[in-house]
Amino acid sequence: MKKTMFFASTMIAAVAAFTAGCEKNEAEAADQNATAALEALEMPAGVQSDVVALPPPPKDTDVIASVGDAKMTWADLNKQVDEMITMVTQYSGRPIPSEELPQAKQEFRRSLVQKFVVENVITQAAAKEGVVLDDAYRAAEIAAIEKEAGKPFAELLAGHPAGAERAKEIVEKGMLEKRLLDEKVFAKIVVTDEEVQAALDKNAAEVALANETMADYAKQVAENPEGFEELVKANSAVKQQIEQPEEMMCHLFGEAWPTIDATQIGAVTPVLDLEGGKAIVKMLSRSAAEQVDAIAAKAKIDAIRERLLKGEDFAALAAENSDCPSGERAGGDLGSFGKGAMVPEFEKAAFTQPVGEIGEVVQTNFGYHIVKVTERNDAAGTVRASHILVKTGEAKPATVSVLALIVTAPKQVTAAEVRENATELRKRQAAMEYFNAQRKALGVTSTLFPELAADPTTR
Repeated sequence: MKKTMFFASTMIAAVAAFTAGCEKNEAEAADQNATAALEALEMPAGVQSDVVALPPPPKDTDVIASVGDAKMTWADLNKQVDEMITMVTQYSGRPIPSEELPQAKQEFRRSLVQKFVVENVITQAAAKEGVVLDDAYRAAEIAAIEKEAGKPFAELLAGHPAGAERAKEIVEKGMLEKRLLDEKVFAKIVVTDEEVQAALDKNAAEVALANETMADYAKQVAENPEGFEELVKANSAVKQQIEQPEEMMCHLFGEAWPTIDATQIGAVTPVLDLEGGKAIVKMLSRSAAEQVDAIAAKAKIDAIRERLLKGEDFAALAAENSDCPSGERAGGDLGSFGKGAMVPEFEKAAFTQPVGEIGEVVQTNFGYHIVKVTERNDAAGTVRASHILVKTGEAKPATVSVLALIVTAPKQVTAAEVRENATELRKRQAAMEYFNAQRKALGVTSTLFPELAADPTTR
């Protein structure tokens, strides 16, 4: 059973916005299980805000937002903002840079006020409607969450950056929202057989038109192969040639790629089915893969290390030689990071090398590194390090160039798909209408972000 929560908001986008650094460009985060757990718990999405400058701060007791009898004071909001900043720091292994902190705080404030409004509208609406959670309902929902995530519920809760108790609270609110909408809103939604048949008829007509159009283009290409480029310029959704590595081509063209890949240079394919469209593709050219010289790369990194050992400046050599963006931007400095942020070989060097020394050359799947640890914080479990990277072992992939006559085309749908899509669309519309009606009835206010209290139908 797939769980749908329309208004349950969390902070994962706000957290993620401040956890990216140079190290993420070089290495995948080691603990993918944490990410899966966060997604399974539907962590809250941060809301971007262009507003950064604030008027003079309110008093701690001033009400910033209200929903019915529920009120959020300035002190309440700032306490939650501080908790968010702490969570971001712990989750990323580095503090938010001071120059980014004002905007970060304002984005957190807006997300938290929005979350307060949404959660209280749902909670108070459920109380008014007499909707409550019982043990049987909780058990069924938890079983569905565990099935979807493939992990025990307790393990999912423990993986939440804000802790298991906060995670449990988030899930409870989501369950209440789901039950409220299922029983009081979605139960009234009906998609008739007549509506389904009308949609099927429309879809069939659109599919037939797309087929006829592409059949006509195929005929024109067969009669005048030299006119293919002009046909593309006049009718294709993509008018310029496409030149990409084979792996990317496979991704772009999906199941149609094997047919394209088998086409001779200068020849064209028959009409192909794409995701959301149809295409006739002409193969233009291929380039062979090239291997970077690993021997030359090792010689280069060894020579750089010798210069460092003789006393040359690390930052200057990083700016001159490193293939990592950190070289030119920060003299090779990667900032502070915790365990799990780097690939294992790099992490081992960073957490074992003496501070200030030039380490031995380290090889990872990104190339050869010289690591210099500049700070170590055993209490926090973090280090700060700089490095010089010389990339190697990377193959320059085979590149394919094609010209494609692509037109959008609907997929032929079944009655079940039509009914499901129509039902989901109406659920979203009905949920939003219900939420706005409840918000208006409860009298939402927000002095800091008035747009969160405004009736969207009057904007």
